[in-house]
Amino acid sequence: MLKKFLKIVVVVLVLLGIGAGYLYSRLHNDIENILQAHDNWRSEVLEFPLLFAGDLEYVGEEHIRFAPGWGETNSEDYFSYVFVWVLEEDPKINERTLENIMNIYFDGLMNTGAITNFKFFKDIPKTKSSMQKMRDYRYQGSIKLYDEFFAKDMITLNANIQYQYCNDGGKHLIWFYLSPQERVHRIWDELREVRLNMSCN
Repeated sequence: MLKKFLKIVVVVLVLLGIGAGYLYSRLHNDIENILQAHDNWRSEVLEFPLLFAGDLEYVGEEHIRFAPGWGETNSEDYFSYVFVWVLEEDPKINERTLENIMNIYFDGLMNTGAITNFKFFKDIPKTKSSMQKMRDYRYQGSIKLYDEFFAKDMITLNANIQYQYCNDGGKHLIWFYLSPQERVHRIWDELREVRLNMSCN
């Protein structure tokens, strides 16, 4: 009986090791971030399909820049960041598709956060997004989500989202500017200062 139990433990550890190796390789790629920001803004690049949101069936990359206090709940920069999706095909976004995208994205992210915290059966509240079209290719809204990583509570992010077609390379870009701060706060000026370090006519 003990030998059988030990075999199961070994198999589980091997599978966890394989999974951890795959996760590390996906999260630590050598893709250069196309977003230019201050040196103290953390950089990350992910590839689609996103590990935490596989239902988003896009082909491309996610380039992210995090404000310095992104992970600190008592910081004015808390959960303030910019990311851009560089996609191969036109995502044909509208208010409803953006709401669905954000719900899938943050539900997946926070459930993955619970798993990494070894809370395998934690019931994470569902994300609720509301978007409004402001003018062509520009949207504003809010995202109510559960922050499993830092606050361990519900938070509301204000969101500015815009679509851009990049002739150089024929890429489709969706910009996401997110922060719980009101849009008059100085962090929004800093978010808008994040630029592409590539040509996109």
